[in-house]
Amino acid sequence: MGKRAKNLVLGAVTTLACLVIGIEVTAYLTVPPIHLMSEGDDLVVFDPELGAVPHPSAHTRRIYPAIKDRATFVFDVYTDDRGARVDGPGQRSAGRADIVTIGCSFTWGYALANADTYASRLAREFKVVNANLAMASFGTVQALQMLRRNRDLAPRLVVYGIIAHHMERNVSACAPSYYPFCLDVSHVAWDGQGKPEIAPPRSDGVRRLEQHLKGDFSNPASWLRHGVDVIYGRAEYAWSQRYDDDEAKKEEALAFTLRELERTVAEMSSKLLVVYIPTNYWGPPAALPRVIGKTRFLDLTERFKRNKDEGGANPYIVGDGHPSAAGHALVADEVAKYIRREGLL
Repeated sequence: MGKRAKNLVLGAVTTLACLVIGIEVTAYLTVPPIHLMSEGDDLVVFDPELGAVPHPSAHTRRIYPAIKDRATFVFDVYTDDRGARVDGPGQRSAGRADIVTIGCSFTWGYALANADTYASRLAREFKVVNANLAMASFGTVQALQMLRRNRDLAPRLVVYGIIAHHMERNVSACAPSYYPFCLDVSHVAWDGQGKPEIAPPRSDGVRRLEQHLKGDFSNPASWLRHGVDVIYGRAEYAWSQRYDDDEAKKEEALAFTLRELERTVAEMSSKLLVVYIPTNYWGPPAALPRVIGKTRFLDLTERFKRNKDEGGANPYIVGDGHPSAAGHALVADEVAKYIRREGLL
């Protein structure tokens, strides 16, 4: 082999080695591990319209190891054929529902059994059928889309549990997740005329997340494909944060999605109630009261604070920001009072 050929081979080997090292560092070594174990079915599945939706007719067990001030906890998630949370396996959706609840993990019931969620508590309180179509990491966009694709439930009442973080989620192409790479979701974008619209997810972030969670990269081809995908996902995640400090865009996106939600509920001949659930006692974003319009709105911030001042049970999971079983009971109680006062059922 001549000198020129040797230099070419050396250059190719060096380039390949740098590429492999770069993928290992960027896609694996600098992605922190998460303290979570998952058993059973995947929690979510890829959806080309929303990005990620609850796995229908599934059973997933999530196990979170102990951390400071919090013991190990385990919770099971069962879903019916629509992906709505239910109490146990093998349940099918009712053809009709009196109440449909939509929103994020605060409505879905992170870390809780389904029976402890405010959605289930409302169903028992009023002795009606409820469909809990919420999902962890959802914002207003996905809540709207889940309602639209299940409009045949024809509910009498739609309850949307909103939190402050939905402002950011609505304009982000990546949902909040355990890893610093994109879990692609639908989001509000602006067309060539500057009008807001709902844009679909750019890629399959569910596959990216689930592969990393399972951590089996013994196959070199799978390792390479996933590594390149994670690098793409990290770049996508960085780009998705461009509107984080643009309050005007976030407010416009919230107003757009709320008007679309109102229109969809009106088309279903249903009633809409938006319930603000505070995170760590934070009040609603300033934009929310400005854009809520004539929609029925229940702000629970002061009720959560009063519960704290009165020495009530902690409405939040220790070491977390999600509502505890006591928090969900508080939400259910206040929503039930509002429903009765306004004659919504």
